[in-house]
Amino acid sequence: MPSPRLLAVTALVVLGGLAGVISAGGDGESETPPSAQQPPAKVSGGLVSNPVLDISAENQQAGDDSWRIGPARDQAKGLAAYAGTDSAEPGAQVPLYLRGQGTVEARAFRLGWYGGDGARLVWDGTFPAQPQTGPPGDWVSGATLDTSGWPEGSYLVRLDLGKASRFVPLTVTSKQTSGRVVVLTSPMTAAATTSKGSAAQGREVRLDKPLASSAGPAAAAGVIAQIENTGTDVVYLTDADLAAAPELLDSARAVLVAGESRYWTAKMRKAVQASGADLAFFGANTAGTTATFDSASRSFTVRASGNTKLSGAAATCAANGSTGLTVSDAAWWGFEGSQVSEGEVLKGLVSGRLDQAAAGAQTIASTTLLCGDTQATSYLDAEPAVFNAGTEAWGCTVSGFCLDGQGRRVRADARAQEVAAAVTRNITLRFAASR
Repeated sequence: MPSPRLLAVTALVVLGGLAGVISAGGDGESETPPSAQQPPAKVSGGLVSNPVLDISAENQQAGDDSWRIGPARDQAKGLAAYAGTDSAEPGAQVPLYLRGQGTVEARAFRLGWYGGDGARLVWDGTFPAQPQTGPPGDWVSGATLDTSGWPEGSYLVRLDLGKASRFVPLTVTSKQTSGRVVVLTSPMTAAATTSKGSAAQGREVRLDKPLASSAGPAAAAGVIAQIENTGTDVVYLTDADLAAAPELLDSARAVLVAGESRYWTAKMRKAVQASGADLAFFGANTAGTTATFDSASRSFTVRASGNTKLSGAAATCAANGSTGLTVSDAAWWGFEGSQVSEGEVLKGLVSGRLDQAAAGAQTIASTTLLCGDTQATSYLDAEPAVFNAGTEAWGCTVSGFCLDGQGRRVRADARAQEVAAAVTRNITLRFAASR
């Protein structure tokens, strides 16, 4: 019996050809914590004084590739942390919950292009860690992040204590979405992912807890870098923001989902559909699981599998290992400037969760897998336009390194990274100009 086919699409108009992929930062990680500093009694201030953000000007500032956390520091014991919120308005005071013993060195990195470094250091300081008892929701906050002067954006707060490092993700946002491109990150999906897998149906997932790994929060960094590389005026939201206030998308120009985003409420889906915004899903199985959200307790409950109405695709399987996509339509508009050729294989771009598209979708590349018929597709003639990457490996490929089956970091294929990065930029530019 022949193996079912895996079809995948890539879409965009390259900005400046293929000049611009995020640096892999040597080994794609940083194992060395910053030098020790005197712990302040309280965090205050930021290094950026102008709250008005110009994406192009912001990304002209010097980057810092020390934001990455390597596997050894990520897996080391002795530090656990989370923030009291996943998103905050500029200038907000954000409680930080730390478990450990000693002085924690903290650095707030804003994700973006920054010449290929992938992030910029916006603030640094130190906090005292303390022992904590009971479940994370009962921990005592012994520190506060003051976001005064931090420009809007998606942040990774890197914490270092001894041999251990952790990320605390934070979105700084005005939530002013009218006429703008929304970049959606997904702390709900990150919270539902544990060392034993994803949350099962009927399980309650709390956002007030440390994440199982730093790999999840960093997975969207490459996609965000390429979005900002275009200079597009964007505003950042989280899935929890949208779950709490679906009306935020009422006048949005486009919604770009920056990576894996599986847990959506019914109201989130309806709000996205009602907005008429163009949609791009840079992952797979987006909105594949229905959840109910409780803002008061910062938690959600997993309910059931979703449907294909949002992305035009449904989850089909999870690939064991990785394989490539073979280009079948090199003339497709999304490949403009990338110089792809018919039959070219984009190595390693198919891995992890995969999607199956609806009949009649435009597909431009394909491969063969045994686990199911999967497709990454582009619906450019529809209203609104929809792009679905259809592979979980999209984000990590754009970032430059992925995890193998044993959790080890491996470099993404350079050519696949270039093409996926170009597609990401082109989708951003096309959708930003669509209205």
